[in-house]
Amino acid sequence: MRKGRRYRRKIINRTAMIVVLICTVSLVVVGAMGAVHEMDRVIAKESVPAQSKTENKICSSEKSESIASSKGSVEQKENHKKKPPENSTPAKNNSSPPKTNSKPQKVSSDNYFDDAVFIGDSRTEGLRNYDGLGNATYYAAKGLMVNTALTKPVVNLNGKKVTITDALKQKKFNKVYIMLGLNELGWSSFQTFINDYGKLIDEVKKCEPQSKIYVQSILPVSKEKSQSNKTYTNRNINRYNEELVKLAQKKDVIYLEVNKAVSDSEGNLPKDASNDGIHLNSVYCQKWCEYLKVHK
Repeated sequence: MRKGRRYRRKIINRTAMIVVLICTVSLVVVGAMGAVHEMDRVIAKESVPAQSKTENKICSSEKSESIASSKGSVEQKENHKKKPPENSTPAKNNSSPPKTNSKPQKVSSDNYFDDAVFIGDSRTEGLRNYDGLGNATYYAAKGLMVNTALTKPVVNLNGKKVTITDALKQKKFNKVYIMLGLNELGWSSFQTFINDYGKLIDEVKKCEPQSKIYVQSILPVSKEKSQSNKTYTNRNINRYNEELVKLAQKKDVIYLEVNKAVSDSEGNLPKDASNDGIHLNSVYCQKWCEYLKVHK
């Protein structure tokens, strides 16, 4: 009887201990879960402000950029308003005109050409006969060319004929005008003409280092003359003149477009300018002189 009671007490006590243990474990588990839940809540709570701060920074940055962009747009508009209207008139070119286009300037006195010499062929002889340039000197001869100008005695000096270069050495001029090329239109070598013309300019520079040298364009011939001859055509003359422009630039001398003073609208010598379609009459010699008087 007593043994049965003791046995039941042991069972009850053990059961109670098991129940207490189970309750204790349950409390521990519940506490741990609560702690974990609390930690999650705290972490979540702390992460929200950080994200908000980040978003606030981004929004603040975007706002700043927006303000800067708006400010820039306002400044551009203001600058556009302040910017003066562009002048549609081209800017003036203050540089001096090239030497190949002598600036028109009226001769101030009748003795302007007293220290000038004109070198050329029969056309320049015609200019001398017209006598419209005061006391100018003429070293000209019929059939003269750029090669014979250096070698052929054509100048009467002290009762003796000498070459143009010899004559230049004996008298000083401040202006030298050259017009050659018509007789050379028939040459087989165009480059030879340019080379010899360049040599002539170089010799003049040696003889007259202080002078201003002018290369005059070859004058045109009449339309009838140009159409009736395969050599003496205005097309060839224009081609030669184009190269003379380049030569004048290369040699640093002045090119004069005298042909424009005596040409018609088509670039030909007018019918009433010449009897033979080549040599100028007095009226057109005057036009030539007037051009020279205003191009120095």
